[in-house]
Amino acid sequence: MRGERLRRIMGGMSKSSRHAIACPFCHAERDVDLWDVLNIDHNPELRAEILQNTLNRVTCPSCGKAFRVDKPLIYRDPEQDIFIHYDPPTADRPLETVFRDFEEAKTQLKSLLPADVPTPELHLVLNWNELVERIFLLEEGLDEKIVEHIKYMIYKTNPDRIDAQAKNLLFDAEDSTDEQLRFIVQDRATRKLEAQLEFSRANYEALFNLYSDDHADLLDQWFPGPYVNGRIRYLADRQAEEADEEPTAEAHRGHDHGGDCGCGCDHGHAPHPEADA
Repeated sequence: MRGERLRRIMGGMSKSSRHAIACPFCHAERDVDLWDVLNIDHNPELRAEILQNTLNRVTCPSCGKAFRVDKPLIYRDPEQDIFIHYDPPTADRPLETVFRDFEEAKTQLKSLLPADVPTPELHLVLNWNELVERIFLLEEGLDEKIVEHIKYMIYKTNPDRIDAQAKNLLFDAEDSTDEQLRFIVQDRATRKLEAQLEFSRANYEALFNLYSDDHADLLDQWFPGPYVNGRIRYLADRQAEEADEEPTAEAHRGHDHGGDCGCGCDHGHAPHPEADA
């Protein structure tokens, strides 16, 4: 009953609005309509547009080049209780601002809900790959912290084969089976998909039961902030080991975002000129 009430409360329509943008190629400025809120119950075709990398994609009338505009976006699937906030950091909105806005949004959402309706779990992702991956992961009914912990272990046990500085690990829902979870190794510079790795689903279930039953607080200690990323956690731990000191929570959350932040986010203009790659 409460789940049904939450779906009714959170089941508003998808929304778009006008935004001023500049072409990342020729810098021509224009106003365009972009999606701000997606409700997949009402507009299931928008899920397909995310997966096909066509959502919020525009073609510049001046130079004719196409690009995706990366901007904050709410993804809601009330039927499956999925609520994702996509918020790529930029030069004008650094990671600290993204975290603060996310926490404020959670507080505001809680205040708007009736007392007997639980606050839905909100997920924060910072780049497009994470958005697509999180949709698949939650649709599969997997726990994102367990999956990111698995990625951490893969990086830690294969440092020579999978360089965490240069490679992403992406959950592959399409090729996963009832027996195996599959992950794709992606080169961060070229975005080329290079290899496929398997992790036993039975081992996933064992980890899930372990942390759910006896050590529920450990995952929260590993991933204390709103942003959950096993690769960044591993890099922070490795850096701390090399410096012979304990990793801090801020480093864990990817606090140092100078230059290449390690999360794949775009720190320049909101338009994403590499979207065609």
